[in-house]
Amino acid sequence: MLRALAQRIDQHDPRAFNNLGVLYHSKGMHADAVDALLKALAIDPRMQTAARNLEVVAASDGACDVRLAELAERIARNADDRAAGREQARLLRLIGRTIEASQKLDALIAEDPDDAAALLERGLLEQRAGDLRRAQRWFERATSANVEEPMARLHLAEVLYQRGQNEQALDALDELLLLDDEIADAHMLRGFVLGDMGRHEAGMEAARRASALNPAEQSAQPNLSLEKLTPRSVQAVSLRSMPSAVSVAATMTSNAGIELARYGLGLAFRQRGYFAEARREFERALAAGEDARLVRHAIAELDIVAGNSGDAVTAYGQLLLDYGEQARWRNELGVAEHQRGGVELAAESYRRALRCDPRHALAYNNLGVALADLGDAVAAREAFQQAVAINPTLVRTRLNLARWLSQNGDPLAALALLRELASFHGQVAEVWFDLGVVLAALKRNDDAQQALTSALELRPDHSEARYALADLLRARGDADGASRESQSARALAPRRGVTRLSVGIDLQDECPDAVGGLELLPTAPVLAFAGNACEEAETFASRSLHGEALARYEEVRMALELSGPRNVWRRAAIGEARSRCMLGRGAEALELLERVLKSSHTGSSDDSEVLALIAAAQASAAKTNDVAARLARVAIERFMRLDSRSAALLHFVGDVALSLNDDALAIILFRRALAVDPTRPSPRVAIARMLRRRNDMLAARLELVAALSAAPTWRDGLLELARLHCDAERAHDAMAILVTHLNRVPNDAEALALLAGALLKVGREKDARLALERALRHDATNSEALQLQATMLSTSAGPLQMEAA
Repeated sequence: MLRALAQRIDQHDPRAFNNLGVLYHSKGMHADAVDALLKALAIDPRMQTAARNLEVVAASDGACDVRLAELAERIARNADDRAAGREQARLLRLIGRTIEASQKLDALIAEDPDDAAALLERGLLEQRAGDLRRAQRWFERATSANVEEPMARLHLAEVLYQRGQNEQALDALDELLLLDDEIADAHMLRGFVLGDMGRHEAGMEAARRASALNPAEQSAQPNLSLEKLTPRSVQAVSLRSMPSAVSVAATMTSNAGIELARYGLGLAFRQRGYFAEARREFERALAAGEDARLVRHAIAELDIVAGNSGDAVTAYGQLLLDYGEQARWRNELGVAEHQRGGVELAAESYRRALRCDPRHALAYNNLGVALADLGDAVAAREAFQQAVAINPTLVRTRLNLARWLSQNGDPLAALALLRELASFHGQVAEVWFDLGVVLAALKRNDDAQQALTSALELRPDHSEARYALADLLRARGDADGASRESQSARALAPRRGVTRLSVGIDLQDECPDAVGGLELLPTAPVLAFAGNACEEAETFASRSLHGEALARYEEVRMALELSGPRNVWRRAAIGEARSRCMLGRGAEALELLERVLKSSHTGSSDDSEVLALIAAAQASAAKTNDVAARLARVAIERFMRLDSRSAALLHFVGDVALSLNDDALAIILFRRALAVDPTRPSPRVAIARMLRRRNDMLAARLELVAALSAAPTWRDGLLELARLHCDAERAHDAMAILVTHLNRVPNDAEALALLAGALLKVGREKDARLALERALRHDATNSEALQLQATMLSTSAGPLQMEAA
């Protein structure tokens, strides 16, 4: 019956096809729904309701499989079928598979740089992602490739308008209307531009011309939607970004038949960041009897932006009581609760938002932040991943996921995600800042400095980026540069803040230039202290100053013992335990580690590190306690069941197994570390050392060759290969390796001692004595040098004579 109905509807009415698609979807006919919605978008490519409905339908199993398979078959039959390729990319864009769409379009453009349709699609992809600068460049290329392409000119004008370049937008629209004066959307956009420039009479005339050309704008037929949206009049405002008060009021009057002039003026002020003026107009709108539902919500949003979380909680509670559940309101109520420290209440509000709309990406993002604050790291990661799956273009969520990965011991995965973000959203300073922090943690200082500099070029007032750059310059020995950046950072923010996961509301995307980030827990200075102290402790730990690190971790852990974010407490507690283990005082950390493990959720990412530290602590106690050795093995087995993806952690636990004289278990752990990161040389060297002790020289040599192919100058690999050559009576080969290494690092006492041993093997006793003297001069306690000295003294007629300095 529905298919029969489809033959009778107006074939030129996009709303009819949109509504037909919704009906198909409600009956489970997903493939038919996709076809109907695509027809709606073919008639009106700018119909946002149909585009959003298509994304919802596409999430159903098999909804787009038939159409995508048909396109893939067409391309397989004829690789030169560019129309099929463009259609495939367009469908992928419309259903939210943006990465695949960009890959297809890039391939088409590489084959034909003047393919105007592909260039237009590429611009639409960037516009969807929010990168207006890149979108503008693609639309300009599309216009140059085909000067008579109206959609490219229209979208170019829209992007120019959204970027505040009204004069250029008006010129582009005038050029377009010279080509075709019958484009209703061009006249509508021209009205907005003119209104924003203060030419209100001309703006009203353009809006009337648009309505005359497109009577569907005045049709009483509603647009059905598969998600709970605001009324159509408000949707038009938010989607087309209309800051002109006259344009807003005129559009609302013509579309909805209601008077919302004060409300429209408030929206215009809010769009430009004039929040006090916007609030005044919203209050006047309320007094004038304009739609209370819309106006009260707008005021509540302003309370969130201003940090008035108590007023916002009251306002949203009353809205929900008066008008019923709505996903957007529930999400924003959660943000207000989160702002004032009610993290558990916030998490529950986010969950209720998701019950209203299971595809609310922002609510998933915010739930992830709340779960991370509550210490449930695994559930937080899953929430971020779900948000990314729903909306891959949501930069905030992907930044949060990258920060989560970095904070939970997977900086390489964070690096890959941030690089992808930087390629698509290079205009976002926060992306470059996070990229710089991760690169600095990976000791890739040149790249880190370049990333932090890029962040500051985009946002010179980014105090955290300046603090991070100061740390980096200090580590590189540039004291003057570090001092300069520190002074600039303190001028911007006297106290260093904490890089946190961020929550969001829809208003931030609707007014990106006016609304910044939302502060959480602004009245908790202990959080800033804790973050700074933990960062300072981690800096000391990276320099092997574990005593200094221990003091700071312990101070933070004690400060947050009774109250404060549990994730920060866990960070400090784990750091404290790690420092105690590195100082050989692992037994002191056992009680604290057990507390951390009990407070975690099963399978939590940092449970792996906790179990690794428990194993190390028990292993250090095993020298005097047989039970501790058994408990250490139990901790290692539990660690292995978690299937850690950290190569460094797997290697660490392998070393613990070695200390328990369990070579078989150690090799398993080292092999797992290699499976996670095949380029990591340290596990191969550890395996080679074990094989050498078993006298399996050939296998040991193969492991070392593989390790050095990944890191040719890595010290441990070179010294172990030299030892292997000495044990295999190939002293000359060992000497060649050691001399090359010592040319780079002349004061390496261990390498000098090895060289002395190799020289002694080939009968060059005098040279061996000189090398040994140099080794002891650089490190008088080096065990290998002292042992060789004892051997030489026992076979020598007299004591060694130290060479003059």
